[in-house]
Amino acid sequence: MEVKGLSRIKLIFLISAGAGLLIALILRIVSLSIISKVPGAKVAEKWAKEGGYSHISAYFTPDAGVEADTLKYLHFQIEEKLNAESITTDEQNPNARLTESCFAANGTIAVSSKKANVTLNAVGVSGDYFNIHPQEMLTGVYFSDSDLNEDYCIIDRSAAWKLYGSPDVAGQILYVGDKPLVVRGVFEQPQDKLSFAAGARQDFCYVSYNYLKDNGTIYGVSSYDIVMPNPVTGYAMTKVKGMLSANEDKIDLIENTKRFSIMNSLKNLKGVFYRSMRTKAVVYPWWENVARNKADIVSVLTLFFVIMLSYAGLVVLALAVILFIQNKDLIGHQFVKLYEWISSLIAYKKREEGL
Repeated sequence: MEVKGLSRIKLIFLISAGAGLLIALILRIVSLSIISKVPGAKVAEKWAKEGGYSHISAYFTPDAGVEADTLKYLHFQIEEKLNAESITTDEQNPNARLTESCFAANGTIAVSSKKANVTLNAVGVSGDYFNIHPQEMLTGVYFSDSDLNEDYCIIDRSAAWKLYGSPDVAGQILYVGDKPLVVRGVFEQPQDKLSFAAGARQDFCYVSYNYLKDNGTIYGVSSYDIVMPNPVTGYAMTKVKGMLSANEDKIDLIENTKRFSIMNSLKNLKGVFYRSMRTKAVVYPWWENVARNKADIVSVLTLFFVIMLSYAGLVVLALAVILFIQNKDLIGHQFVKLYEWISSLIAYKKREEGL
């Protein structure tokens, strides 16, 4: 019996399938490269690379009236519920910390040095802010809630040059009126066109929420982030949404952890045509605007990735079926021979066992 192989037209289709597979691979690599550069895209993986954690962000309208104490109590409530449901991070250390969270408020603060007086764009932060939103530090270190005092800040390179003429200013003292403000470090604020268009600004600083509230101009809490266990799909989002339900019309909740999965990227395509329509007065921070922009790009790339991968798979499957049909007699003959060989081998083994 003669094997019927690939004709010229079949070979062309097979080559096109290979090209489709290569294009799909390139599209996926490009998508993963884009995702890796999205601010905060991998926060939950720091807690558990194998999964089981969610990073949820809440963004509030200016008139939401969310209080700092409310969000601190929210964190306490979530911890209590997790403990009540016996959800732990480590069986060997059941008392280990389960979550991290933070909140932030936008504002401005007027500072002075021996060289200049500058009004800085400011974000007042509380909690684990720099764990969830790490900055590109040039010199120095972050401040934290564990510090004894709240009169610390980190400033961006632009502010450091205006105030001191150098970025190497960790430990220097700024003044807000007559109150000291210690510069813990200098970070690099994004300067690319996309980040700037998304809202990233120069002459920028981070201070504690309480310090900004007492010594600067503050516009109210604008965002809240929590990283917490997610033992089943939707568990974390349900818990946070339930506790913030009173502000549902003035809040946007976003589950960051699976945001760039293939399935969610395809689902995201449904909202592309309505993205410019807003029914809530939520003003996103620059990193969220960047993330949304990248999510739209990744969604389009994912669509073509799925199309190319599906095309390659369907062509290979179709050719396999055609070749099977064309060579079914030969394949059947070979199966018969294989069956006879196995049967004879079994019979031989039985005869040996009988001796």
